[in-house]
Amino acid sequence: MDAIKLMELAKANIDQGCLPFIDKTEKVLGFLRSKGILPINRASLNGNLHVSFSGMLVQAFELGATVDVPTRRQETLHERGVTTALVGWLDGSVKNGVLEPANGASNAQGALHLSDFFKKVIS
Repeated sequence: MDAIKLMELAKANIDQGCLPFIDKTEKVLGFLRSKGILPINRASLNGNLHVSFSGMLVQAFELGATVDVPTRRQETLHERGVTTALVGWLDGSVKNGVLEPANGASNAQGALHLSDFFKKVIS
């Protein structure tokens, strides 16, 4: 499923106050920060973006979906209303074994599967 669509669905779950979803999102956020995928510095300014990214991964887990990268173009991401740091975070997730590209690429391209390691962390 499109990564940006997953982020929108995750935001809706968070806004509705779905406590189990929020709990998993916070757990994933801490994990991603500990792996260095999401930076700790400036967390007070970018915290909502980090929560959206973490929620996107939780949403993909709950739906059993892949995280599809529709584009790596910064301009297109900006036009769709998401942070341009998304590509870097996805690349970091691939590098750290959180996401696995279906096409075997070394960076975030196309469909990305949640790794078994990440699934164990979130469960």
